[in-house]
Amino acid sequence: MRLFFVIVFLSLGLFGGALGRGIPFLKQSQSPADYNGLYMNTDAVDELIGKEQFRNWVFQQKRASFVEFYNSFCGFCRRFAPHWIQLGEKTKSWRDIVAISAIDCSSDENSDVCRDFEVMSYPTIRYFPPNYEEGPKQIGKSVFRPDHDTLKQVLINFLINDDQKLASWPDLEDVTADSAAELFTKAPQNIKIVYVILENVQDANKNTTGAQVILDLHGLQDTLVRRASSLDFLHPQSSTRPALFAIHREDLAIEELSGKDGEPTREILRKSILAHLQKNNIAIPQTSPSINLQTEETAIRDKDIPDWIKHKQDKAIQDKVAQMKDVVFQADLEQAVRFSLFHEIPRYGTIKDERLLALKRFLSVLSRYFPFGDNGRKFLKDLETYAAQKEHSISGEEFENEAKRLEETNRPVFSSSKFVACYSEVDGLRRYPCSLWLLFHHLTVAAVDQNISTDPLEVLHAMHGYIKHFFGCTDCSNHFQEMARKNRMFSVASQDNAILWLWSAHNEVNKRLSGDTTEDPAHPKIQFPSATECPQCRRGDNASHNDESEISWDRTEVLFFLRRIHAVQNISRLGVDDESALPASLDVIRAKRYVSNVFSDIDMRMGLLLYGFCICMLLAAVRLFLKRGYRKKMYIHDLLGKV
Repeated sequence: MRLFFVIVFLSLGLFGGALGRGIPFLKQSQSPADYNGLYMNTDAVDELIGKEQFRNWVFQQKRASFVEFYNSFCGFCRRFAPHWIQLGEKTKSWRDIVAISAIDCSSDENSDVCRDFEVMSYPTIRYFPPNYEEGPKQIGKSVFRPDHDTLKQVLINFLINDDQKLASWPDLEDVTADSAAELFTKAPQNIKIVYVILENVQDANKNTTGAQVILDLHGLQDTLVRRASSLDFLHPQSSTRPALFAIHREDLAIEELSGKDGEPTREILRKSILAHLQKNNIAIPQTSPSINLQTEETAIRDKDIPDWIKHKQDKAIQDKVAQMKDVVFQADLEQAVRFSLFHEIPRYGTIKDERLLALKRFLSVLSRYFPFGDNGRKFLKDLETYAAQKEHSISGEEFENEAKRLEETNRPVFSSSKFVACYSEVDGLRRYPCSLWLLFHHLTVAAVDQNISTDPLEVLHAMHGYIKHFFGCTDCSNHFQEMARKNRMFSVASQDNAILWLWSAHNEVNKRLSGDTTEDPAHPKIQFPSATECPQCRRGDNASHNDESEISWDRTEVLFFLRRIHAVQNISRLGVDDESALPASLDVIRAKRYVSNVFSDIDMRMGLLLYGFCICMLLAAVRLFLKRGYRKKMYIHDLLGKV
């Protein structure tokens, strides 16, 4: 009987443990470093990966490079990407002169490149001349506040004013000559026709149409295209600019070609020249094809895990997430910490002054309130101590190396390597920004629950400093700082109000970005919590629907809701790969909770009482059985004596 009870209890324990761990999924690498970035192989943009490829691409080359440093989690970068792709398409025929490239600073392979090249905001555009030498502070020439409408203009101005431009490049400078004959004395002997594009002189830096046409057709044989502000011997029949002229070497005849096929745009001028060449039986060479940077090694890496398996794994987790309401996931919180510590913070060459103070505040709140296991808490505490000892400055590389060393020393620190509720099927959408919001929401609630500090601005100060000095999306950072000033963040007077201030700020951002290109169609930005999630949080007519134009909130109910869903006991472990990295006490609670809630509410003392009662009943039954089984033996003399 005892053996039977032992087997039953052991079976229940093992079964509960299995449920607590959940059905194992195939382990996959879904860290931010594995994302494909914003550009595809079919785009006319060369995606650079790793330090070696980047340096080989920009240094000691017989052409220039125009490079975008971006962060795939940056909303502005996503809106900017189509314009960068368009620039690549529009300059395909210039590839032997300048290559349009990009590098994702959110990728593991590229973080040291972005740090070495002092990328402080996204997107950062840099121009690298031909034969560019590697060395200290050789980080290219920056474009101040890149505007997609002026990208070609900025690029051409770089090419015109480049001191290191090659002799083989087409001449983009204004041509000067007193006669048509002089144009040919300055040209190679094989040139049969010189085309001159006459442009306006008001602002030479903005008049780049002629230069674009020259670059488009720089591969032509026996032909030369030049641009000029004015040439006295050219007398256009109209004042339309730019005006196109063809001058023949044989007889120095001058033809005006502009205005015949419509307004003289870049496309019209180019077509006019090509049509004139065909008319004069001059061959037109094909433009060079684009270069594909994808190496065999990269192609093999992408095939390590088939896409259909990745999708199936993600779909299985998302199906579970859809069934779980009002919970926060440990995996999402960890991804925010992982990406901030190993990607965003280390990208700075030097961390000092206000940025160093912001780092110390950020590490302080993480060390106090983040729901790691013992190893993770020690990792954060050691990292906080390391940063606190730096009085003046610390390099991003030193910080990254120390963070990696401490992670290795305290392994396992992280329990997961994937996004769960913050996951998006579209690379670059949600994910890190979503997890960062969740992280700070959780920290504001944890600060109240743990009651370690009474400073109402502790977490908000840390968040403001992090967003201002480390968050990769410059546009988002500026918006947040302006919102903090406008909404008087630094006047928050209590920790509960800190929770509500952050909730209100998050909804304000959701409202601003609703319908934006950065919005994931599968996860539209709404005013949180929704009427379904918390009907009591909304007053009046808004309690039953999601009309977000004007919502009257019951802030007391909202605070109760936020404190409940962001409480540490409400953190789900769906998507966790390594349970040993998390607190053992929560493992026990989780295991009990998964066994259909049968034993989760049984008081241990009642169990002992029942166990003792059963023992007593068993002993009483044995005693009664033995007593009834005893019979006195009868002898013959007893019977005779009675007679």
